[in-house]
Amino acid sequence: MANLLYPASTGHNVDDKYSPLVEPNLFAGNVLVPGLTFTDKYMIGPAGQIMVHKPGIATVTATHPGADFSDAVVQDTLVTIALNKQYNRSRKIYGVTLASVAYDQAATELELALQEVRAAWTLDGLRAIVQDVDVTIGTNITTAANTDGSDIYSFIVADRQALREKKANPDTIIVSPSTYSKLLKAPEFQRSVVTDDAVVRDAYVGRIAGLNVFEHEDLSSVIANGGKIGPTGSEITWVSSTDELEYVIYDHDALSIVTSVEAVRVSENPHQFIGVSAQVQIVSGFKLTNGSRALIKIHDASAS
Repeated sequence: MANLLYPASTGHNVDDKYSPLVEPNLFAGNVLVPGLTFTDKYMIGPAGQIMVHKPGIATVTATHPGADFSDAVVQDTLVTIALNKQYNRSRKIYGVTLASVAYDQAATELELALQEVRAAWTLDGLRAIVQDVDVTIGTNITTAANTDGSDIYSFIVADRQALREKKANPDTIIVSPSTYSKLLKAPEFQRSVVTDDAVVRDAYVGRIAGLNVFEHEDLSSVIANGGKIGPTGSEITWVSSTDELEYVIYDHDALSIVTSVEAVRVSENPHQFIGVSAQVQIVSGFKLTNGSRALIKIHDASAS
């Protein structure tokens, strides 16, 4: 006998006797953790966008002892963090199914709504790094992949050096699963003891070359298929089926995420239907506030 769907053909299964446990869905790890992989220090109150002053700097040249001061005005710039992305998810649950299943369906649906929103939110956070990086000096494009991973440590060390020479202080690297597999084969990579924090424990997998290492399953998804990426004059056309964003290295304090609305609720809709909706809403803004504090490494498969 077929299971009953309510509403018919598009609704939820109603069971006679099912397990009170549910099969978990698969989601990418949570790699965006405040204070660890991004900063939320600019969350300072109600705003549609936040303007951050970036003071200018100038070179000081030595003079002879006793010389007077020479006043200078060094112009600053403004960095805009716009809260321009809203994530909505509402999962509808009919009262008849709530009364007919053995598990806590409302709690399960709410957790799934959170996971779905978090997946989109995380990709946009990572996308901010790729979009705002200084592509003239922050894009490392290789055309050949070393499948045994013997060169991965050398690439990471060289890219960290490039950032340090720009006076950045990189402390974070987020890698693709294939890059993490190469790291596991690298003798220089040592797993470290993770802190007792469930959120961090989901994705934090060790340290290498002074960088906290995180693995994200959907890292390459942050670049749109057919998009152009790389320095002007030598851009590549991204092919999502074959190209790979192998890793991003950056100073976590340069990735700013600001959130103005967070709503997580189970809401009744008595005027529309008998049941509840598991709803999540987040409004956020993402910005790599200094493009010289990050570097991305891409494998261009078309040139291999």
